[in-house]
Amino acid sequence: MQASIPAEAVRAGLARVLERAEFREPESLLQQFLDWLLERLGARELTALGDVFRVLLALGAGALLFYLIRRFARAARPREGELEPALPAAGTSLQARLAALAAAARDARARGDLRLALRYLFLALLLALGGRGDLEFRPMWTNRELLRRGHASGETRALLESLVRELEPKEFGRAAVSAADVERLERLLAPHLASAGGTA
Repeated sequence: MQASIPAEAVRAGLARVLERAEFREPESLLQQFLDWLLERLGARELTALGDVFRVLLALGAGALLFYLIRRFARAARPREGELEPALPAAGTSLQARLAALAAAARDARARGDLRLALRYLFLALLLALGGRGDLEFRPMWTNRELLRRGHASGETRALLESLVRELEPKEFGRAAVSAADVERLERLLAPHLASAGGTA
């Protein structure tokens, strides 16, 4: 009869087998670095390092948040600043500004830049509505702020709500601009150009 092997001997043998390299998962470079770091630093240094890491992480998150907010705010701003080369100097009549914007829109459309043409025409429409007293127009306001704070008349408010909802994704590149979009704004602007003595 075969003698039984003591349980302690079985456990010791099993432990030796499991310690072999083929039974261990290889450590990643990060784990190796962390092990090396832990061997050389005491508890106090590790705590300080953890605090520094948390501060750096918070600063990085804050910087990223600031960057995203700034980028969103720039995208949401009205485009008059970008369109200034097409605008006559300050003090020029509304008629001249509308005519200049309409001409710039035609040029942009001829070059195939429908998004820029759309921006010129929409700005011209806002200026025309402001000049007629249907809207308080301020260049620093976003389109949504114009709706909220611009004291638009009932008909103008309904028109602008529809336009802003439809054109905003197109203006900022989230949707394609079509020739029909540009033509629609040209039609809306035409009566204002005619009453100002301009041409569409």
